[in-house]
Amino acid sequence: MSQIPIKETYSLYETDYPLWLEKQAIALKNRDINALDWDNLLGEIESLGNEQIHAVNNLLKQIIIHRLKLDYSSEIYSRHHWKCEINSFIDTLEDKLTNSIRNKIDLEKPYSRARRTVLENYNLDLPKECPYALDELMTYLDTKIDRN
Repeated sequence: MSQIPIKETYSLYETDYPLWLEKQAIALKNRDINALDWDNLLGEIESLGNEQIHAVNNLLKQIIIHRLKLDYSSEIYSRHHWKCEINSFIDTLEDKLTNSIRNKIDLEKPYSRARRTVLENYNLDLPKECPYALDELMTYLDTKIDRN
């Protein structure tokens, strides 16, 4: 009794992702709805939105970590570095933060993660809830060094 080989079929999405993206872009540009890979395209769009929100939350977490250290730590030697880091994170955040993502931000999640990270390294009395508004976290800090 011979076995019949099972032919595996893979979509272009699974075998050549960059080519799949290119073909989907062409189909969208040409408004060729029959050439669209609807299921995989939907998954990619949902994933892209989640990745953008995740990236924004990670940047907010980093800003909050440094703000908590600035605002609640008595350490003086790292203050300039923390301010420079905050300003750098704000630069990146400004590039990623769209109005639609801004409307989806909940500061409690990045705050609780940032708080946990700071408490792993410092013995500080930090607020349980986020003491910062988004606009406050997006404000650049003065990094001039007083040389007097």
